[in-house]
Amino acid sequence: MVSDSQDYETEGMEFSDDIKVQELQSCKLIYPDSKIDFKSLSGAVSIPISVDQGVPVRLNLRNGNETTLMSSRTVNNLPPFELTFQLNESYPYDSPPDIEVSCIWLEPLKLREITAHLKSIWEEYKDQVLFNLIDYLQDQSQNHLRELLPEALDIFDIEKYYHVVDSDLECKVQQFNSQTYTCEICQTDLKGSHCTKFDECGHVFCNKCLVAYFQSCIVSGDIEKVHCPDFECTKKYLDSKKEFMNLESWMNNNRKARDIVNHLLTPTVPLKMLSKLLQDQELVKRYYTLFKKGQYELIGRLLPNRMVTCPRVGCDEVIFREDLDEKLVVCPSCKYAFCNDCRKSYHARFKICNKVSEDAKYLGIPIEDLENYPLLPSDSHEKKILNAKYGRNVIIRALDEYRMDQLFQQLIREGTDVRECPGCRAVIEKTEGCNKMKCSECMTSFCFHCGSRTANNYDHFTDPESPCYKLLFFGMPGVDDDDL
Repeated sequence: MVSDSQDYETEGMEFSDDIKVQELQSCKLIYPDSKIDFKSLSGAVSIPISVDQGVPVRLNLRNGNETTLMSSRTVNNLPPFELTFQLNESYPYDSPPDIEVSCIWLEPLKLREITAHLKSIWEEYKDQVLFNLIDYLQDQSQNHLRELLPEALDIFDIEKYYHVVDSDLECKVQQFNSQTYTCEICQTDLKGSHCTKFDECGHVFCNKCLVAYFQSCIVSGDIEKVHCPDFECTKKYLDSKKEFMNLESWMNNNRKARDIVNHLLTPTVPLKMLSKLLQDQELVKRYYTLFKKGQYELIGRLLPNRMVTCPRVGCDEVIFREDLDEKLVVCPSCKYAFCNDCRKSYHARFKICNKVSEDAKYLGIPIEDLENYPLLPSDSHEKKILNAKYGRNVIIRALDEYRMDQLFQQLIREGTDVRECPGCRAVIEKTEGCNKMKCSECMTSFCFHCGSRTANNYDHFTDPESPCYKLLFFGMPGVDDDDL
């Protein structure tokens, strides 16, 4: 007789005289992963399900009569059929085994049909049928899967969705770990458990070579080399970067600025993979910090008006501006809301502020682009590129500012008595009165003689230390300058 132990050893086992136990012993030998309890005469068998061409699995959200797609993956391995059974006292000749079939992704109606068919098998044989039941489920999973599967699995429960997705990932990891691969760097044959595969290209390298390569790149700061080391992948990476630096190429493909930024800010090696390989979080942190810094600089050259650094002390977050016409910027890291023009806490839209530096003149747009913009046809690629790069409304505002400056310079050349307001840069012409001025646009007080801001009093003209001391009425008609 066999032992009643649940954890039964199949190696060197002696078969029992009990036909029920014999059947369970055979099941354990043929399906070593099955769970058998010889004491209770029960067990469970998993029937794996593989879809070579893959099947889309979609997570949906119901909102009344509407359905919204939340996520979608294509999987090649579905959660298995689970067959549990109990051999009762009158089995196998007088009654069927007690069985239950479960499958998380299968429609309830089809699951009931399969269960009913399994129960009918005993009615046909009225004998030992455990292997017939398993064989039927295997036949369904291998030869009739398309009859059970829809074109896509629509799931409305997030836990169920990720159970299906994680099950596929686990199967793929097991399959990869059990196979042998040749490292493309050291040309050594190793099991997959000692290697890493790049999902996008499928290239495989041993972990030892990848760790040495990535560590060297990160320590030396050569971050751009942290990607699949294969020659073709390196060439593809460089070509892709060159293409993304050409605004016209992605505009012709209807790529939006947000898409470009998301692409450029996605590490070429997933941080999860890098962490697992290097086992050094400080090194991974250094990589990501240098990677972001390099990509932000690249984006800044490509889309100069789109990137802004959070001005809050202690926060170095670089922020992508979705709407170039919106002055309000909210840092996603520290939640600080600030004005893009003056880089101070956000204020009302009607309040005029000073831009952060003279480098922001004409909103950072080169004069050459401002001069060319009005000459370009409205539907030209060149004009579309400039609109994407700076923002159409931003260019128009900068163009108005540039034209105002041109007019201002012309007025000065013609000898007209004009000044530029130091607050809002509006052109002010003085026709009469003293040199103490107040801009009607922004209410800034300033000296018309020297052009500098002043307090709303006459100290600028009465202070002996002031460059405009006693020059309040300088230049006024009817005033002799020699008498001042």
